[in-house]
Amino acid sequence: MIETTNRSFPAIVKVIGVLIVAEAITFLLAALLHLGIQLPVGFSEHQIIPAAIVEGLCWLFLSLSLYAMFARQTWTWRAAVAAHIFAVVGVLLGIYATSRGPGDEANFIYHRVILVVLVIVLALLATPGARAALGRSNQSL
Repeated sequence: MIETTNRSFPAIVKVIGVLIVAEAITFLLAALLHLGIQLPVGFSEHQIIPAAIVEGLCWLFLSLSLYAMFARQTWTWRAAVAAHIFAVVGVLLGIYATSRGPGDEANFIYHRVILVVLVIVLALLATPGARAALGRSNQSL
């Protein structure tokens, strides 16, 4: 008889993973738009290199945390928390920057929606179930 092990993720980790994928995709699209690349998304952005850099780094760090999650690395929880803290700071910087100059409604809405999603994922990451599944069960925040 062949014995198999169930290596599926708990539901909370699946939810976190789906949300991080969505976050990473939006940061990648925002970075490309701020580089001046025309995408068929229904709107365009001015070329803003500093914004593209921050958004690109958010995409990179979130993608790295996804890699860690799917590869079941011991540092997954730390990577996900660090990526989200970086992204929250980046979004707050974006909110500040757009409030100081001419901003459009899409930017206003995006920054606030992604901020809420990032904070929700941080809250989910702080739960005992996520901490245990992502390798941080016996250590303090």
